Amino acid sequence: MSAQTAMSAKEVASVWFDRYRAQDVDGMVSLFAPDAVIEYVPMGLSANPEQLAVNGWRVLIDAFPDLTNEVQKVWQDTAENTVFVDVYIGGTQVKDAFGIPNQGKKYWLRHLFILAVNEAGHMSRMTAFWDSVTWYQQLGKTQLP
Repeated sequence: MSAQTAMSAKEVASVWFDRYRAQDVDGMVSLFAPDAVIEYVPMGLSANPEQLAVNGWRVLIDAFPDLTNEVQKVWQDTAENTVFVDVYIGGTQVKDAFGIPNQGKKYWLRHLFILAVNEAGHMSRMTAFWDSVTWYQQLGKTQLP
C-alpha cells in the first residue's frame, strides 16, 4: 500500500473491528506493521500481533465462539494517524480460558483502544484498556488473580 492510498487510522480501525467481529484473526493480523507492538494494559501484556493471535485472540474466540464487538465512538487526531476507539466487546463462555472456569455466562464490557497507524496505513501500536474485575465478575469468577 503506497502512502497515497494508505488508509487513515479511522479507516484502519473500522476494518480491524469488522474483522474482529467476523473472527478473521489472520485478517486482523494483516493490518499490523511487522514491528508492531500491542499492549493489553489490564493484563500487563506487551506482544507482537502474531503472538497475540495465537495466545490471545484465537483462545478468546475458541472460549467465546459468539464473540462480537460494537464500536460506540471513534476519535481521530488531525494528522489522521491515531484513533481512540470506545467499543463494547462480549460473548458467551463455552470453555475454560484465561484462568476463568466456564459457567456458560456472558460478558459485555466496555474497552478503550488507542491505535497508531504508520504512513503505509498499517497499525504500528495498539493499546487497550478495560475493567478486568468487571469482566471476571460477569463470568462468575470470584477469586481474582
